[in-house]
Amino acid sequence: MAHRVIIVGGGVIGLSIAEHCLRRGLTPVVLDQGPFAREASWAGAGYLDLRGASGVGGAFFSLCKKSYELFPEWTARLKKESGVDPQLLGSGSLDLAFTEEEETAIRRMEGNLKTFGHSGEWLTPSQTVQKEPGLSSRIRSAFYLKETRQVRPPRLTRALLQVLQKGQAELGELEPVEDFVLKGRQVTGVRTPRGLREGDAVVVAAGAWSGSLAEKLGLRLAAKPFRGQVVMYRAAPGTLRHILFTGLQKAFTYLVPRVDGHIYVGSTLEDAGFEKATTSQGMEKLKSGAAKVLPGLSQQLIEDTWAGLRPGSMDGWPYLGRVPGREGLFWATGHFTHGILLSAITGLLMSQLVLGERPALDLSPFALDRSPHSQPQF
Repeated sequence: MAHRVIIVGGGVIGLSIAEHCLRRGLTPVVLDQGPFAREASWAGAGYLDLRGASGVGGAFFSLCKKSYELFPEWTARLKKESGVDPQLLGSGSLDLAFTEEEETAIRRMEGNLKTFGHSGEWLTPSQTVQKEPGLSSRIRSAFYLKETRQVRPPRLTRALLQVLQKGQAELGELEPVEDFVLKGRQVTGVRTPRGLREGDAVVVAAGAWSGSLAEKLGLRLAAKPFRGQVVMYRAAPGTLRHILFTGLQKAFTYLVPRVDGHIYVGSTLEDAGFEKATTSQGMEKLKSGAAKVLPGLSQQLIEDTWAGLRPGSMDGWPYLGRVPGREGLFWATGHFTHGILLSAITGLLMSQLVLGERPALDLSPFALDRSPHSQPQF
């Protein structure tokens, strides 16, 4: 059984794995090539729901549903132990339709949810504006889903870091992994600029950078980054109360209201390599999409803009589990657009694997050497 676990990657996935390992009596060593939780984890919107997963179904839906169910207890524990509130809120969401085509797409999503026992409520334009007085009068209809929640990612990762620091986990920021140390087929540690880091198990959770780490082991991981650009507006608390979804495919936009009044508007989905810069085209897409549904937002101050890199996989499903042909090596990456949602269950499952226990869910559908579950993304 492992006692000392090296976790390569200090985003929400790596930190969740470390927190679950710490709680189970293990000593986690978290390493990151940059500052902790400043990549996709920091950039994410943090809304939690099963809308997207219901369209995929199968083991992927089960994974998302289990993680969604873990959040209330998990965040309450983190808040108590860290003193940092991750701000889990039952905001509810509105899918807004301006056209018949958009309404048809939302009804398709509603049908997927019903398949798994989840239901919402259709609202007329007047009913929708009663819920959100600032919305555009051009709305055709809206689908209200009470179950949609949100968490604030920077606060979630801060809570995780506080728990790890109090538990005396070893935290190595700005400490990139240069190589893996093997003894036969057993991975016994990693090498960094600070020297050898030994461990009984190594878990790679390096997000978009996991592919280059796989190459150091002579492995090929079908993974690449996908850029997402974000606009953050400063508004008065209560300006927006629900999470809003609007548009189709490339025009898809979502607005997430924070406790302090800030409104997060995201996001693009771009194959731009490791380029994290925002673009005028991306900013215009987000600003116009937001103003279409919430006209008054154009009068609000834009406090910040940024971009993050989502860790993509060949089919949108994460890679979770043991690495074939290597003892003591595990992978947890490729969470794509579901990283925050899947952070709770990923931490639990990987801690169970490291301890040699049977995981709470069958992980064979998420194996590194699986066949794609759908048309490959790249």
